[in-house]
Amino acid sequence: MNPLRPLSLPAYRPLFIAMALTIFAQGAWALYLAMQTLELGATPAQLSTVVAWSGIGLLLGSMPAGVVADRLPKRSVLLGVLALNTAVAALTAGAAAGGAVAPWMLGLSAFLIGASTAFFFPAYTALVPLLVPADELMAVNGLEGAARPLLGQALAPAAVGAVIGASLPAAGGLLIAGALAVAFMVALRVPRPAVSDEPGERSETSPLRDLLEGFTYAARTRWIRSSVVFAALMGLGVTGPLEVLLPASMRASHADGAAHYGAVLAALGIGGLAGSLIAGSWSAPRRFLPVMVGTWALGCLPLSIPAFTANPWLIGAGLALYGALIGAGMVIWGTALQEHVPPNMLGRVASLDFFISVAFMPLSIAVTGILSQYLEPRVLFLGAGLLPMGAAASLAIVGQLRTPSPAVQEDEV
Repeated sequence: MNPLRPLSLPAYRPLFIAMALTIFAQGAWALYLAMQTLELGATPAQLSTVVAWSGIGLLLGSMPAGVVADRLPKRSVLLGVLALNTAVAALTAGAAAGGAVAPWMLGLSAFLIGASTAFFFPAYTALVPLLVPADELMAVNGLEGAARPLLGQALAPAAVGAVIGASLPAAGGLLIAGALAVAFMVALRVPRPAVSDEPGERSETSPLRDLLEGFTYAARTRWIRSSVVFAALMGLGVTGPLEVLLPASMRASHADGAAHYGAVLAALGIGGLAGSLIAGSWSAPRRFLPVMVGTWALGCLPLSIPAFTANPWLIGAGLALYGALIGAGMVIWGTALQEHVPPNMLGRVASLDFFISVAFMPLSIAVTGILSQYLEPRVLFLGAGLLPMGAAASLAIVGQLRTPSPAVQEDEV
């Protein structure tokens, strides 16, 4: 099947372009912030303080974002996010070009864009099934899964880095503002859903009650609960070794450790792109829960390879397989959300997923830093590979990986 087939859907095409430009801007903004902060003569400690505000904004915005996506028209939420981010990026880059930017301004812009972007993806996730036929959701999620690493982790840093290298950091910021402005204009062409996404009676309830209702639904729905628990354990065990131990190991084992680390990360990105596109060509599996969790668990096994060898070719091949299987599982997960979660609850469930992915990254890095003082890297790499498999087996043994029938949306057990 043609992986670009979803772009032939008139209702989805402008939504995808707006999403792709948002991912580009998000990936580029981290590089721009770092370069602009260093341009002001910041120390590494000052730089980390500025950059940290982006993660804080993402974390604080992730849960309210789901409530907003379920209470307000989702198209309007996307337009609001893009308008705000365009204004913040343009003002920040303009102040930098005029020599008036200060570290506190960069930190504030990082927080605002981080928090605002957190509102984009739950609304986007909830809007897709209102515009796309159900039999196209796997293909749509496959295309999106391929676009994220390609745009956010490869093209965005490369393009903005080249612009900054050829001129000044402020020029990179203006490029990002331009991309967001184009995304806003394209998003104006996203049609309003044929099925209304107005909140109806829920608008009379409090946002806090809506948030608690979302938590309750996720906790009572077995397949969501199992998926979130597994994803949290996987993130806790995997992120730190991948982002802390692996670069340190590559640097200690090779004269050109930075280049080798970059190469194996590129292999991870290529694997994720390929896995997402391949999964997007499948039909949604009927037993989606065990297939998805099993795919993720198997994908983590190659993370044990650095425990036995420092060969970059073997590590790169392992990370490519890891990226492919994680990407395939994410396509299944996104499709399951859009097919099985009630539309009036989808924004909150998607925001919970986003919150878990953001919250466990710094926690895993911190835990890895502490454990590395007492355990050898080999033990931690083995843990990264085997912990997800153990978590999947445990969930299966206690009966938490049974796929619900289409008619059953909640499972008390």
